[in-house]
Amino acid sequence: MAAPPYSIPGSPHRNLQRGMTLIEVLVALIVFALGMLGAGGLIMSSLRSSQFSTNASVAISLARDYGELVQMIPPLVASSTATGTNVFVIDTSTTATAPTAWCKTADCDVAQMIALNLWDWEQKVINSLPDGRAKVCKDMTPKDSDGLYKWDCDDAGTMLVVKFGWHAKTGAAGTGDDNLRAVGGGI
Repeated sequence: MAAPPYSIPGSPHRNLQRGMTLIEVLVALIVFALGMLGAGGLIMSSLRSSQFSTNASVAISLARDYGELVQMIPPLVASSTATGTNVFVIDTSTTATAPTAWCKTADCDVAQMIALNLWDWEQKVINSLPDGRAKVCKDMTPKDSDGLYKWDCDDAGTMLVVKFGWHAKTGAAGTGDDNLRAVGGGI
């Protein structure tokens, strides 16, 4: 009589085991699944970080654009408005009024050109950043006593400050980090 195909010679009652048991396969699948969950979390964290960096780059570009706008407008023109207000002070949290002249088919005076350029910049902020907000003002103390940036300005000093805000998914859960928010309004 021939020995069974999986027996060890000299020991007819022992079978030689080939392959993996069901438990070994399940353990391997669980280890693989945990590894994939970790990799998925790492990818999501990387995407959030990339999105935040992209928005920060957009804000820097918008600030540069605003600086170029300010340089194009002569100081005497900007300070000689009828109401005496500074045309450079902007807060995009308030509804911007579209300019009356679009300067495409008809000539515009200096005030109309300023209004058109500033309105266009405000629209870029609103449309380029998720729930974007910008405030341009004079501010000697941009942070409060807790070290958080604030939206309110003290209108002191000679330099204009450009403050940006947007909704960003940061932190481990992607729900937001209070240390990145400005206090005192809006975003």
